Amino acid sequence: TGGATSSTDPYARGGNVEVRGGTAALGSGGAVLLSSGRSAQRSSGEVLVRTETSGNDGVSGEISVETGASAVGDSGGITLATGSAMTGAGGDVNLLVGSGDTENGGAVVIKAGESHADSKKGGGVFITSGAGTSAQEGSGGELVMMAGNAEGSSAGDGGRVEIRGGKAVGGRGGDVAVSGGNSYSGDGGALILQGGSSETGTGGDVIVDAGESGTHEESKEGMIRIAPTSASYVRIGRSGSKTVRTDVFGDLTVHGSFVSTNSMVFQDTYAERVHVSQEQDLVIQEETRVPKITGLDSEDASATPTSTLTLDAGQGGSDQWIEIGPWEAEYITIGGKNNNASHGARDQSALLLRQGYDEADKRLQMNRTGAILMQAAASMPILIHTNPTRGTNNTGGDINMLVGSGDTGYECGGLNITVAMYEAVLHGCTADADTAASSAFLCGTMEVTAAQRTAVLGGCTQKCLGGAVEVSGGLSSGGVGGAVVVTGGATSSTDPYARGGNVEVRGGTAALGSGGAVLLSSGRSAQRSSGEVLVRTETSGNDGVSGEISVETGASAVGDSGGITLATGSAMTGAGGDVNL
Repeated sequence: TGGATSSTDPYARGGNVEVRGGTAALGSGGAVLLSSGRSAQRSSGEVLVRTETSGNDGVSGEISVETGASAVGDSGGITLATGSAMTGAGGDVNLLVGSGDTENGGAVVIKAGESHADSKKGGGVFITSGAGTSAQEGSGGELVMMAGNAEGSSAGDGGRVEIRGGKAVGGRGGDVAVSGGNSYSGDGGALILQGGSSETGTGGDVIVDAGESGTHEESKEGMIRIAPTSASYVRIGRSGSKTVRTDVFGDLTVHGSFVSTNSMVFQDTYAERVHVSQEQDLVIQEETRVPKITGLDSEDASATPTSTLTLDAGQGGSDQWIEIGPWEAEYITIGGKNNNASHGARDQSALLLRQGYDEADKRLQMNRTGAILMQAAASMPILIHTNPTRGTNNTGGDINMLVGSGDTGYECGGLNITVAMYEAVLHGCTADADTAASSAFLCGTMEVTAAQRTAVLGGCTQKCLGGAVEVSGGLSSGGVGGAVVVTGGATSSTDPYARGGNVEVRGGTAALGSGGAVLLSSGRSAQRSSGEVLVRTETSGNDGVSGEISVETGASAVGDSGGITLATGSAMTGAGGDVNL
């Protein structure tokens, strides 16, 4: 025991107790052994190393266990170990920090040694729980790392657990590897990442993110990889538990089959496109909701992909149909594409509906110029009709065939001016030379002569040619050509004032020029007789009269009214035809 002191000097202290091994000039210094006594039958004695409780105005003394520095070779190690047991468990090793009531709790710091040698690494920290070596269901011990609880009633946070790899200046940062345990014949251990639960608040998130690059280049940003080598399945949520909602922000690229056993919904605010790479399948057994489905883009594959999008019915089903908008759609648009992504600007896209792969299997075709081809299969008709209105008290629907108006340019002072040139002159021109007599002008990007510019500025008349409507019977290579039959609608009404529908053929009206002509002509034959023209009214019914035939010209406001000519044609080797009245 060190000597006591009764001094009131705050710097006075009790006497030390020092136990030292002997020094040596050349060999090793003397050892210090602190050991309890052994018992032949009972327990060995304890070894207690502690500092005493402090007085009212002081702190308790420290305990330092350290080895000395080494001039050559490794410095001495420190081993803190409990003894083995024959019929019980090995003794615990407890590393505890005392509690405090005014400051933060004391820390436990475990730090391996640094290395200043070239191409060497710092010391490791290894924490391993005990092995269960028994062949009869021996299990390994648990390794639990837990931050401190916040047990106060106010809004204090639980302690944070942070595991991170070491930093590097010129090399690669240290990896962090967390894995479940391996098994020889049983199942491998699970790896569970789970946010904390809350009784009344929000549960904790699980956030997995890759590292960023200071260059902000996309190719240098870290990737998040799930199941890169061994996993056969990646499951989100647990079978039999609640349905888990999964949000995908940005593009989703699937390399391989994508199978959904329920509905799959992509909201407009979360996803723009769904990409299915290469020739893999997207299999959805119930419903898909997406704002847009496209074929492959060039960015979706290393090689140049085919960007065709194919929609087809499945094989072997009872109804192999493709239905587009059968219930909810108010509008269905097929064809058209945005021009340079500007709203409302459309380029013409070709559209083809067919029932096979041969040229004759085309049913409706619209090419890039806007031309439309409609054809039926061989010997099959094309029927265009409106639905009957039986029981609705409405009139039958009309069929209107209208062709577009034309614009072939302008006539300006005797010169033919194109539409583009006319509009370019009206938007302003710049003379090639700074003289009033310049013979050439640049109007926008178009070169215009002085005469053309003067003619446009002097006033023009627009030349328009409307589109034509042509109805022809089918061509026959060995028989009779197809007929063209135009028939007014029949009526089955018993009302004496009811009548069949009219057939009217009228030439087009004109605002200033002459009205359109009506030509009724039979067909010509290269070798034989031309066809007949028969104008007649049909035989009347039992209680009626036959209809009249009126051939008359209209009244004239200025000049002579139109004449009527009834004449037969001249004959080369015979007589002219008779006129019978």
